[in-house]
Amino acid sequence: MATKPLIVLTCTPGKGHVNPISTLAKALILEGYQVTAVSSTHYQPTFEALGCSYVAIQGYGDYWDDDRETKWPERAALPPGPEQFSFTIEHSFVRVIPDQFAAVQKAIATLKERHPGRPVVVLNESAFLGSLPFMRGAARGGMKPDGMIGIGINPVSLSSVDTAPFGPGLPPPTTPEQVAEYAGIKKHMEALFYTKPQAAFDEILRDLGATVDGGFAFDAPYLWPDRFLQMCPPSIMYPRSDAPDTFRYAGGLPRLPKEAKPRSEETVSDLPTWLQTEIVDNKTGKDIVFVCQGTVIFDYDALVVPTIEVMRERPNTLVVVVLGKRGAALPEHVLSTLPENVRVAEYLPYDEILPYSSVFVGNGGYGGVIHSVSHGTPMVLAGDTEDKAEMCAITAWAGAAVNLKTGRPTKEALRDGIEEVLTETKYKDACRKIQAEMGSFDPIRVVAQNINEVVAGFKG
Repeated sequence: MATKPLIVLTCTPGKGHVNPISTLAKALILEGYQVTAVSSTHYQPTFEALGCSYVAIQGYGDYWDDDRETKWPERAALPPGPEQFSFTIEHSFVRVIPDQFAAVQKAIATLKERHPGRPVVVLNESAFLGSLPFMRGAARGGMKPDGMIGIGINPVSLSSVDTAPFGPGLPPPTTPEQVAEYAGIKKHMEALFYTKPQAAFDEILRDLGATVDGGFAFDAPYLWPDRFLQMCPPSIMYPRSDAPDTFRYAGGLPRLPKEAKPRSEETVSDLPTWLQTEIVDNKTGKDIVFVCQGTVIFDYDALVVPTIEVMRERPNTLVVVVLGKRGAALPEHVLSTLPENVRVAEYLPYDEILPYSSVFVGNGGYGGVIHSVSHGTPMVLAGDTEDKAEMCAITAWAGAAVNLKTGRPTKEALRDGIEEVLTETKYKDACRKIQAEMGSFDPIRVVAQNINEVVAGFKG
């Protein structure tokens, strides 16, 4: 272990970020790296249980999922749309930069004091903006990392002439006229959504002693680090011919032995008995329709309830509903009329159900999509919040899903989408091709190689 660089691993405080970063943290530790994680106070036990040292973010930047409504009550008073979105980006991701930066500096300083002469590399999760000032000259007290590698666990949002503006889920341009049209849309979107976040970003950089270059703040996580590793295979993201040479793909998250997988409060209890007898064994060869809205959206009328309804009369089908949270329950009127072909679990790790599923019905969360293709399972996707519209569009472009292009599809659209995936082999074939591509990568080797190259001074 003494010969390896020391790792500072940053993570945005939220379950959708912590889950994949926990997997990377454990893989690094199993490889013999000494890892110091940086995130909010709430997640300290999670990372320490993996074997990480920990530095908690203090002050304004110390929050987690369940704090958002109480920490920023004024957000709820804003009308849904551009104003509310802009507020969220400014306060949840940009205004927290000084506190994140201070925590990362503390982690670096502690490591350099304890291990003089050993290089320290920051692995910076892409939505965590607090490490970026280092890459533009901010280093109070002279403490800075010996290298930085961005870690992508969300759909790539890097601006490109080869893609539409990120967010609405528009397809890549196919003509010079469309490229010009998209450039105009991007300019409009930046003015509408990002004026305040961009101004705050530039202001904070100046306050921290960093250089402000006028570039788009949300391209910086891809462009500023010495390297950037997107934790998925290339075929599940739009190609970008103008991406820098420092942008690489790692193929997916590292594969861990089952006994080493991070275990959260949701995964500690026994699996349902029907999982083995009806799903894994599945002696009658039934189609398995798995539906889950993730761990953030709990309005089950969006996808879960309509899926139950449209599959009610489908012969030779089992519907597995995962609610995404311990203690969650379907409404009583749904439970009282639950069809016999439906099985419900409060929480179930994706890796326990996806290998046996015929189709995954989801809202396009990045983690769910990557899990699904890693098991060769095609999807029906319906999402329009956060980055989900974009991920739904990308997955359909890759051939792995039917995109319903809304967060609340009609029953007819949902039924047609599920039937199409179950009957058209092209979706399964596309997923298996991506699955094979993922299998050709060894993600932890990719990460380790890039760490070594950055420390050796090879930045490009």
